[in-house]
Amino acid sequence: MSLKVRSFAQFNYPKISSETPLTRARAIMRDLSLRLLPVVKEGDFLEGILRREHVLSISSTKSDIAVSQVMENPLLVFKTGEDALKAFKIMLEFDEWYVPVINENTGKYLGVLSIDSFLRAMLVRDIKVHEKQISEIMTTKVEYVVPEDYVSRVWRKMITFKYAGFPVVREKDLVVVGIITQHDLLRKGYTRIELESESGPRLGPRVKEAMTTPAITLKPYNRVRDALNLMVRNDFGRIPIVNDSNSLVGIVDRSDLCKCYLGGDKPD
Repeated sequence: MSLKVRSFAQFNYPKISSETPLTRARAIMRDLSLRLLPVVKEGDFLEGILRREHVLSISSTKSDIAVSQVMENPLLVFKTGEDALKAFKIMLEFDEWYVPVINENTGKYLGVLSIDSFLRAMLVRDIKVHEKQISEIMTTKVEYVVPEDYVSRVWRKMITFKYAGFPVVREKDLVVVGIITQHDLLRKGYTRIELESESGPRLGPRVKEAMTTPAITLKPYNRVRDALNLMVRNDFGRIPIVNDSNSLVGIVDRSDLCKCYLGGDKPD
């Protein structure tokens, strides 16, 4: 019997209404380290979703607006009775790490299906893929930033590449010195008005002021299970891969691990 979405869904996942002030939604995302919040209307019917990018894209002068003004329709929605493995494969295809789940009979919102829940399930199972080396699944063409970069530049890279974070390296030798994520920007309280420009009367903040350091890294010869354990235990979205000189040679994120366990191809 195939596993159903209900077996992996998080039914206690936070939700908000479309009338919730954006400042409140921002605080929830910051405090709970969330990338997405489902938006529901009266009767617990799904109305939309709010992404972390939405709250970072609004200037501080507009932060009193309601969620309804920036939320979007979900790209994917799953029902509790759907096949879970098919659902995870669809999520990887659309690059969606969190998807709302609704009751298959009533259509009411129930929770969220996440890539995290699949990886947590894989951690407790004794699976051969655990023994693969990270070099077999890591992405070697890595986008990175340096400590002196302006946060505004990093924000544009996040939007351009649709990445939620980047390794931070020393420019001369690519030694990894930290990592910067959307959550770091949210935690620092940055908003669009502070991210827009590198010029003008007030220069914006630099990466070194917002990054998390030191970065937790792995080596290409570490096992996939090592990356899985680190990600699940610490709620990491990505892990930089370094050589014996601690220079950046690759990166592994949750989708790479998920593809590995679902039998997907090695990334470019």
